[in-house]
Amino acid sequence: MPELIIIGNCCADIYIPAHQPPPPGGIERIPQVRVEIGGNGANTAVTAARLGASTALAGVLGDDLFGCHLRQALESEGIDLSLLESSEGTGAPVTLVLNDATGERSFVHHGGSNDAWELPPAAIETPCRVFHMAAPEILGSFWGNPCLDTAHSLKKAGVQLSLDFFVPPDGPAPSSAGNAHGALLEIADMVFPNELEARLITGQHTIGDILACLHDTGVSLAVIKRGADGAVVSWDGNREDIPAAGVDAIDTCGAGDNFAGAFLAGWLKGLDPVECTKLGCEMGTLCVQQKGAVTASSNTAKLEELAGRYGIS
Repeated sequence: MPELIIIGNCCADIYIPAHQPPPPGGIERIPQVRVEIGGNGANTAVTAARLGASTALAGVLGDDLFGCHLRQALESEGIDLSLLESSEGTGAPVTLVLNDATGERSFVHHGGSNDAWELPPAAIETPCRVFHMAAPEILGSFWGNPCLDTAHSLKKAGVQLSLDFFVPPDGPAPSSAGNAHGALLEIADMVFPNELEARLITGQHTIGDILACLHDTGVSLAVIKRGADGAVVSWDGNREDIPAAGVDAIDTCGAGDNFAGAFLAGWLKGLDPVECTKLGCEMGTLCVQQKGAVTASSNTAKLEELAGRYGIS
C-alpha cells in the first residue's frame, strides 16, 4: 500500500539548446537533445520517492514512444504505477523547451493523454495516508466537479488531502479564481500555492491576510512558496518564515514540485511542519541549480546527506 498517491500532469520535457533557425528545407545541427521527466505530478512523485516515501502516481498516460519512456523512467525511480492506466492509441504529453542564446526559454506543448485525463476508480479505493493533487487545474475535464467529488470521497475515507496549484499570472481575476478553488479549499488539509497563486486564489495581498483567508476557508496547514525568498508555513495558530539559501538559479522549472514532494516525504516520515518546510526549501534550491526538473535530485550523495541530516533515512 502506498503512503502517498499523487495525481497530476506527467509529460516528456525535450530540451533543445540555443541554435540558429535552419533555412527553409535545410537543417541545423545541435550538440545535444535531452529528454527528461516533466509535469507537476511526475516531478512531485519522483522527489518524494527519492526521499524514501512510498509513492504511487495515478491517472492516465498515452502509450506511444514517449509514454513508454516515461513509464520506464518512473518505474526505475521505484514509483508505483499500478494506478497509472495506459491510453491506447493516444500520445503522451510532450513539451519542447526551446532555449535561446540569452538563456530565455519558450515552450511548445502537446497535451496528449492529459486532454482526456481521467482518474481510475481504483485510485480512490486504494488506501493511503496522503492524496496529493498536483495542479489539477490542467487535467482536462477532471478539473471542476470531478475533482471536487474525488476530494469529498477521499475525505470520507479519512485520507489527508494535499493540494498544489496552477494559476497562471494572466489567468482569471482573483474573484473568479477564488470561486473555482473555494469549495476544494474547504476540505483540503494542506495547500502549497506560490505567492502569486495565493493572491489570485484568495484575493488578498499580504502574506498574513492570505494565510488568514486560507485558514478561514478550512485549510489546516498552509505553505506559501516564495521562490528565492524561501517559504512561509502556517498551522494551528503558528507561523514560521523559512529562508532559502542564496544560489545562482539556472532553471527554475519544477522547483515548486520539488518543494511539495520533499515536504510530503518529510511529513510522512514524521517531521514537524517547520522541518518539512526547510526540507522543501532545500530541495527547491537544489532543483534550480541544474537544467531539468528532477536532474539535480538524482545526486544520490546529496540526497543521502539531506536524509541523514533530517533523520528520514
